[in-house]
This record gives sequence, C-alpha cells and structure tokens, in this order.
Amino acid sequence: MRAPMTISVHDSLSGKTVPFEPLNAPQVRLYVCGLTPYDHVHIGHARTYVAFDVIRRWLEYRGYRVKHVQNVTDVDDKIIARAAEVGEQPGELAARFDEEGRQAMRRLGIQDPHVMPKVSEHVQEIRELIAKLVERGAAYEAQGNVYFAVKSFPDYGRLSKVNVEEMLEGVRKEVAEGKRDALDFALWKKAKPGEPFWGSPWGPGRPGWHIECSAMAIEHLGRGMDIHGGGMDLKFPHHENEIAQSEAATGVRFVKHWMHTGFLTVNGEKMSKSLGNFITLTDALSKWRPEALRLFFVGTHYRSRIDFSEASVAQAGANVEYVWNTLASLEHAVRVAAAAEGTSRNPAGESMRQALADRRAAFETAMDDDLNTPVALAELLALCNAANRYLKEEAKPNAALVQETTATLRQLAGILGILPQAGGADDLAPRLVELLLELRSEARKRKDFATSDRIRDGLKAAGVVVEDTPTGAKWRRA
Repeated sequence: MRAPMTISVHDSLSGKTVPFEPLNAPQVRLYVCGLTPYDHVHIGHARTYVAFDVIRRWLEYRGYRVKHVQNVTDVDDKIIARAAEVGEQPGELAARFDEEGRQAMRRLGIQDPHVMPKVSEHVQEIRELIAKLVERGAAYEAQGNVYFAVKSFPDYGRLSKVNVEEMLEGVRKEVAEGKRDALDFALWKKAKPGEPFWGSPWGPGRPGWHIECSAMAIEHLGRGMDIHGGGMDLKFPHHENEIAQSEAATGVRFVKHWMHTGFLTVNGEKMSKSLGNFITLTDALSKWRPEALRLFFVGTHYRSRIDFSEASVAQAGANVEYVWNTLASLEHAVRVAAAAEGTSRNPAGESMRQALADRRAAFETAMDDDLNTPVALAELLALCNAANRYLKEEAKPNAALVQETTATLRQLAGILGILPQAGGADDLAPRLVELLLELRSEARKRKDFATSDRIRDGLKAAGVVVEDTPTGAKWRRA
C-alpha cells in the first residue's frame, strides 16, 4: 500500500477536488449526519451510508485510524408529529425505527459507527453550546425560544453559495414568535402541550434540529474535524447552519473537508410515497441480496445522481455472482495447485502477475481520486477476467500466484463491501458446496455413481453448476 497522502477528495465548501489532509494524521475524525427515526429507512438513506462506509474502508486501507461518529436525531418535530399520528410515545417510536434502521444497515454490510450519539442523551451539551452563543451575541432569547442571529455570522451561505440578502427578499416578511429576522433559526424551542421537554435557562423546551449535530460533533470529535458528510439535501440549510453556529461558538474552523452524496431517483423520478415508488431498505433487502444492492450503489460515483431500477440492480447482482464465481474457481485452483508444480514464470503466469500489479494499482488510483468507485469496480472486474483467463490457459496453475490473486481479489472486493457477509447464508454456502463435492468425489471413487449424480443434480437444483475437470470438480453459481 502506498502512503496515505495520495488521496484527494471533492470539498463541497471550496467546490474543488483537493488533497485530503487530516488535521492530525494518521487520525481521521469523520462525522456523518444520521437518521431522524420517524419512519422506515429507505434506499436513499442506504445510498449515502454505503458511500461513507466505503470512504471509511478506503481510509483505513490507506493506513488512517478513523473515528466515525454518526448521530441519531431522536428528538425532532417529525418524530413528535408521527407519534401523535399513530398514538405512540415519541421516544418509543424513535427507538423502534432507530433499531430497525440499524439492523437494515448491518444487513447491507455497513459497519456500525464507532459512536452513535442520541440527541436525548446530549441535551446538556446542547444547552451549554446555546448558552455560549447567547453569551457571544450570536443568539438571542425570545418568548422562551432561542434563535441564532444569521446576520451575526458574515460568512453565512459560503457552503451552499446562497446570498443572504436575496433570500431575505424571497421570504415572507412576517417574523414569528419574537424573531428579529426571518432567516434566524431556532436553537431552542419552547415547550408545547403534550410534547417532550427539558428545563433550560430560557424555560422548558427542546433543542432545535441544527444545533444538535454541532453539539454532538464537538462533544465526540472535538473542535474541528476532518470530514463532515451527508446527503446533498442537507447542504442547505442544515449544514450551512451547523457551520455558522459551530464557528460562532468556538471561533475555529468547524470542518476541514465537506463531502456530500448525490440524489437518488427511482426510474427517473424523485422517490415519493405519493408516486408509489418509495422503496424501504427492508423491502429492497427482501428482494435482492445485500451485496447486489451495494454494488449497484458503488457503480455510480458518490457525488453523482443515481437512478434506481430493477434492471440496474439485476445487472449489479450478475456482477456480484461473477466476482464470487471467480473466487470459487481460484479457491479450487489453490487446492489443486498445492500439489502441482506449476510455475509463475511462463507466459500465462507472467501475464497474470502483470495483471495483478496493474489492476491493483489502477484500483488504488481510482479510489485515491475522490473515491471513484465506478472505475475501481471496473478494475476489479478486469482482475476477475484476468484470473479466469489464467485458470483457463494454465493447466498447472502456480499455487503461490493463485493464492496471491485470491487474496488481492478478496481485499479489493472487501473495500467495496461486496464479499459474502461473514456468518451469512452466502458466506456459509461455499463451504457446504465444497463438503458435498468431497462426498461426491468419494462416491465416484467407490463407483457409486447414483450418489454422485444425486449430489450433482441436487446442487444444480439449488443453483450450483458442477463441472468435472481433470483436476477435480469445479463449481459456480448458475
């Protein structure tokens, strides 16, 4: 692996692709805006969290020590409204959807963040941050609410490139509940009947949405962080407001690199319940294997718009099968080659060695270039092509070369997260197939062809094709 300083990322704040330079290398502090658990997690969420899961995997591959924090907004207007609608306590509803979302993400192979702070457990830190903003004149109390004074922060709008004066011209002039300016946003909301609340210097109430992320990010990552990420829809106003309130409170730069994922559409249209194209992650996982969904997501650059269709996911599934079948062929060859005398210095072996070096280097170059997963995926598939060609051309594959190829393919596929999940059905299946093939081989040695054929036919019915070769039985997924 090369030194980690080769990575570049597209910084949403500057609008440029810049060298990735963490504040305290090799440590990387990564904050990703998490879910507001008032409904089922959907494939749009999954797209974002797969992207940042791959980013984390790549940084770790490059030798960085990543601390990944992702919040849970379990106190929010949407949760309160939904709870009232279904007759459930807001905290109970949020906990239920939060757990459902975590389980779905795990099924998709997304690693748990190192810390998942909840708003309900950080109200004290939020109150302290608000008090600091009031003390510094960047926020003010009005009728039990506390608002951030947008005009007190001269750089407001630099992330989303909004013009504050133009925005003021486009908003209604009425100023509700003592706000001094229409653009000022709530840091603390006074309590309303029937809603959850906490005490504060400004009266009973609850945190506003934007201040929550600032308080939890500062609490768990300190002042200034290396990467703050989320969906493109959060750039304004959420991330814009985070910058303003955080920097007004601390006096230091809030985030070194901002990264945002592109929008997801379904068959060319915005995903919406009213259009009937709203797809929950749980429903998607009941129809397609997790690795196929992941490969579909990484097949498009994280900053680009991605269009979800059954045909696209089916093609991604076919590519997953190709990678897995290649690994099965390589692992069969490892067992055969261990007793053979193949050389890696013949033309086929030299070609395979060159392909290994070239494809890994190209994969790394693509990932270093703002996490260009579509190109990296193409290189991974090209490595599969080279491996299959070598196994076809080489009667006696070299054990060390096949082992190196297998390890490389597993490592690169693992970065994209498309290997069978450990302990899952797809992870167990290859071992069971190999066991059945061993039993079939023993039956053939005994000339018990009825049992041999029964095993072969049973595997075929289960979607496994068995091919008898001079070096033993090989298998692939149908």
